Amino acid sequence: MATNKTFYTDSSGRDFIKRVRDYRSEWKIEVNQPVAGNYYPINLGIYVEDGSKELSILVDRSVGGSSIKDGQIELMLHRRLLNDDGRGVAEALDEKVCLDDQCEGLVIEGKYYLKIDPQGDGARWRRTFGQELYSPLLLAFAEKDGGNWGNSHVSSFSGMDPTYSLPENVALLTLEELEDGSVLLRLAHLYEAGEHKDLSAPASVDLKRVFPDKKIGKIIETSLSANQERAAMEKKRLKWKVAGPPPKENVVRGGPLDPSKLVVELAPMEIRTFVINFDHRLAAHPM
Repeated sequence: MATNKTFYTDSSGRDFIKRVRDYRSEWKIEVNQPVAGNYYPINLGIYVEDGSKELSILVDRSVGGSSIKDGQIELMLHRRLLNDDGRGVAEALDEKVCLDDQCEGLVIEGKYYLKIDPQGDGARWRRTFGQELYSPLLLAFAEKDGGNWGNSHVSSFSGMDPTYSLPENVALLTLEELEDGSVLLRLAHLYEAGEHKDLSAPASVDLKRVFPDKKIGKIIETSLSANQERAAMEKKRLKWKVAGPPPKENVVRGGPLDPSKLVVELAPMEIRTFVINFDHRLAAHPM
């Protein structure tokens, strides 16, 4: 693949950032470390493209990665040195595991998932399958004590309208009951603008169908960390004085939430956080 020094790595599992070997767009770089200077952290994946096809690799743990030569991808699963590299640690990076006075070098195992797609088609696999890797389902088990466990416990549950599902380009990041009985809800758009011809479009989530058996009495949009209301946060946002003309703002955001319609709009790469209070007296159906 003629990749022209270019490759793409994820940023904390979200957007993919374009990397060009031995180049920085903000300043003129002096290349003294051609390998280390082109390594980047990878939490989700890395890919290259040549105009006709894409080669994507997803990882199951954080690693380092790069494309040191055109048409190549390399990943560093584990780094071990037998001598000090003179970078300030003052010892060799030689981790060992000892058992019964027998010591061996630390062994790390990982899984890489590789796929080749036509140009422009790899994003769907990276996002859909990548979400399964990055946020896998967790199995939980309860201890069955006696023969009447099924009579005293709810063995199955589906909180969402069975005829409704989240859009393919949306992920439910958080659904958590807080100490005061309210619920923390966090929704994320999985795609960047222009990343996919269809799935990069804005998406909508109907909260009435996400919680069909609950009546939402009050809903407040908050900051990402949910420690303050979004409206109050935006009023306190710092405005930096910068040299030169102000940068152009091309960021698209979902519109305000209408409390009567309860439809959340998500623009590409947007994450929105809400605190919901249910009115149990007005529940559509008892749980």
